[in-house]
Amino acid sequence: HTSTTEYVDFSSGKLSLVVFRLEPASSLIGRELTGFSEDDAPLSYRTVAITRAGQTIIPRGGERFAEGDTVYVIARQDAVKEVMEFSGQTNVRIKNMMILGGSRIGVRIAMELQEEVNIKLIDYNADKAYRLAELLDKTLIINEDGRNTEAMLEEGLANMDAFVAVTGRSETNILTAMLAKRMGVKKVIAEVENMNYINLAESIGIDTIINKKLVTASNIFRFTMSTDVQAIKCLMGSDAEVLEFIVKPNSPATKNRIRDLGLPEDVIVGGIVRGDKVFIAVGSTEINAYDRVVVFAMPASVARIGTFFN
Repeated sequence: HTSTTEYVDFSSGKLSLVVFRLEPASSLIGRELTGFSEDDAPLSYRTVAITRAGQTIIPRGGERFAEGDTVYVIARQDAVKEVMEFSGQTNVRIKNMMILGGSRIGVRIAMELQEEVNIKLIDYNADKAYRLAELLDKTLIINEDGRNTEAMLEEGLANMDAFVAVTGRSETNILTAMLAKRMGVKKVIAEVENMNYINLAESIGIDTIINKKLVTASNIFRFTMSTDVQAIKCLMGSDAEVLEFIVKPNSPATKNRIRDLGLPEDVIVGGIVRGDKVFIAVGSTEINAYDRVVVFAMPASVARIGTFFN
């Protein structure tokens, strides 16, 4: 999804978290967020958080969008396309992709996509390049140093729809991603393992950042929580976490409307899946036993919110 910085499915894709940065062309800039008044018609999507100047805001009524905001939206499956258009970026079909680094991530991407996308994979290690050429029969393997700007341009970097930098060095990934951005590549993804560099990488316009520590933390965290949780996603560039619960019978959440549950201020219920029905939650929504509920929360409240649904 080239217009998003992050995209996460919940409940087998019935609900999605779509994350995007508001470009100057976005129609949302200056508009007030919806979903907070009694009169709102049933929603198909809702903004559950905004990151602005490094701070994560859990929105309340009266909040307005501003240029440069990173916006976190929970959307039903039928509304995802519409939500993506709000970013102000066009969604580009990826036909030509360059991957820098024959790491496990780089090889996996090539294996998954080489049937449908023209892929060039660049690695500086000659032995590895020969091995990859035997493994990836529909990917063009190039033995070259990605830090060599002239070589990257000769290999057609400027003609790529997407560039993915997944070498073992965060610095190399950031610098080559910057070059790709400058050359006009529409979707630029970089693996940044040094946590100190993540804010820098986001501020210079890299579209999507991969960090193995956060991916791993999301998976481990689920098993270390004292309450029963189906999924947790630690978000890039934000302190907040997204959690998916299956509501237990007689749990506190089933006793009242959402606005009367007494949820912490920095928690917002985004969406509910009830069998084949999907609802975007508002204050007057009631939660039933066995509903799947997607909740957005700041770290201080993550440990407490499980008690509402268990």
